[in-house]
Amino acid sequence: MRLSHGKINHITNLLMERLRSDGQVEFFSDDGEIRLEIARIINEELKDDEIIDVEVRRKIETQRREIPEGSEEWEILYRKYYDEEMIKRRKAMP
Repeated sequence: MRLSHGKINHITNLLMERLRSDGQVEFFSDDGEIRLEIARIINEELKDDEIIDVEVRRKIETQRREIPEGSEEWEILYRKYYDEEMIKRRKAMP
């Protein structure tokens, strides 16, 4: 999934508002630095999601028979393979 720069900025602003309203959060950097880090993390996660999507689609395409995208079977396989990839990547993360 891709998000525009404006949408990412909107999300970072929402997160900052939520963090500011939480009395238990203490800031050790200025708002600009925090927003940049939030945006970086969002972009990194979206990039990882795109890589996983490509891998999952490749797995579905290599099935013995053709499975039409959008079919119930395709959706089930997509979710299954997607979850497997997420588990593999989370285990591999430090």
